Amino acid sequence: MPDYGLALSERFQSSETAATEKVAEPEAVASTNEFSDFLIARYASLTNDPQQAAQRYAGVALSDTGDTSITERAVFSALLANDFDLALSVSKSADETVLGQSSLPRLTLAAHAISSGDYDSVPALTTRERSGPFYALVLGSLEAWALFGKGDVGPAELTLLDAAGEDPYLRDIMLNSLALMEIAASQDVQALETLGVLEENLALTAAAAESYARLLASRGEEAHAINVLSVYLEQVGYSPAIEDTLNRIAAGEDLPVKRLSAAEGAALSIYVPAAALAAQSTDDLPGVYYSIALELDPQLHAARALFADALDRSGRSGDAIDMLRAIPDASPYHVTAIGQLAWALHRAGNDEEALSLAIETLSEDPERDLKIQIADLLTSLEADEEALTAFTEVISGDEALGVGDWRLYYARGTLNERLGNWPDAETDFLTAKALNPSSPEVLNHLGYSWVDRGLHLERGMDLIRQALSLRPNSGAITDSLGWGYYKLGDFDQAVYYLELAAEIEPDLAEIIDHLGDAYWMTGRRTEARFQWEKALTLLNDDEQEIRKIERKMLTGPETQAASRDN
Repeated sequence: MPDYGLALSERFQSSETAATEKVAEPEAVASTNEFSDFLIARYASLTNDPQQAAQRYAGVALSDTGDTSITERAVFSALLANDFDLALSVSKSADETVLGQSSLPRLTLAAHAISSGDYDSVPALTTRERSGPFYALVLGSLEAWALFGKGDVGPAELTLLDAAGEDPYLRDIMLNSLALMEIAASQDVQALETLGVLEENLALTAAAAESYARLLASRGEEAHAINVLSVYLEQVGYSPAIEDTLNRIAAGEDLPVKRLSAAEGAALSIYVPAAALAAQSTDDLPGVYYSIALELDPQLHAARALFADALDRSGRSGDAIDMLRAIPDASPYHVTAIGQLAWALHRAGNDEEALSLAIETLSEDPERDLKIQIADLLTSLEADEEALTAFTEVISGDEALGVGDWRLYYARGTLNERLGNWPDAETDFLTAKALNPSSPEVLNHLGYSWVDRGLHLERGMDLIRQALSLRPNSGAITDSLGWGYYKLGDFDQAVYYLELAAEIEPDLAEIIDHLGDAYWMTGRRTEARFQWEKALTLLNDDEQEIRKIERKMLTGPETQAASRDN
């Protein structure tokens, strides 16, 4: 069977990061009410309700300011719920012993102090003798930017470098921060030297690359600036801010050099490592740090966009929608936020609004990456004609530039196939295969499509076997091979592979249906009907497939084995 799972659209593994930390169980809770609040909070945190967890934990923490674990849970939950004020209230109430043992409340207090201009109170909050690499990094960075805010630039730069320790990866992050601090202090010659080293090592962060390009352009080195940004997009990937700056410099726009305030620099010093942490995470835990970064710099829309993505992936689509709608039209991240918003609406069950937004966005002829994102969403919404048009526009633009992306041809091929345009679909699959001969998705889909139609059976089987060798634990590809043997009339081999596929993916109706067919053809009629009955329970509302299986339960499969061809 085809595998439709293809979608278009290192380090901080410290025991002390909130994302991985095992928080100690609380000390004995003083009262029945507090114990009740603790249990409710614990349940809420386990059921993805950080707002409820934050309120309940905070109630207990404010009643017992000396319990480190409760304070940590309360601050963590409040930040996860993007309620910085509540996290700050709990952190302020914690006693000195708790603050000495827990980094997150101190990080919250330090961030608030910097955003308020109270730089003198920061050093007492950023001690890091008991901190792991993540908190040592961000606490040291906050101390450095507080010193910068006071005008102590030299000590600030030394503190920044000290926070990285001897880890080469962390030192790269710190060198990026150092360059931004040098630009902020108008030490442009030193900044260019630091940025040049990072450029040579391909170690520029997005913020540093953008600032570097602006600085170069301001000195009349537009070609060098464009190259810095182009290399970043090629080596690291798409960034709305990088793309926007590249286009503006290429258009001859005179862009000012970005010179960060202490709060803006501190925000980036939290956001950058948090984004690296997010790359290893599948949940919304990095949102704890995005919340702090946004307190320091509410205009850090990169953090807002990543926070929304983390919220959406963790099932908090409503919160993600609110976060995305807060990104203003003038932001470079607004365009990509539209695509994120449409997907979040879809995942929240608001398909009508998602479809309307997708169609409206396409009517404005968005840039390539957003058009792909919207086309992928339209495919999920089964707006196949609109999705086909969008993919075709992107492919045509790519072909005019002499480039080709196999994923786009594969996506358009599945749409053409679903719309009944098999010759066009076959052409797209063959093009995708030519562009990426080792893609299991393409090999399996093309091979299965041929086999299922009784076309090029031997060639189709060869493609499926190649796909299975590349992805041996795939239930979908194993099913394709079993179904190929069925179409060739080798029903014993078909049963073998289809049983294996059903073991790998026991809840896929198409695999179970195929297994029933193979059982029937080997005379195992009772087992065949049992598999078809199971398939019926997995089909949900697919009336056409339900009627087909119900008919088979009475008369057996209609399709017999196909003839071999070469």
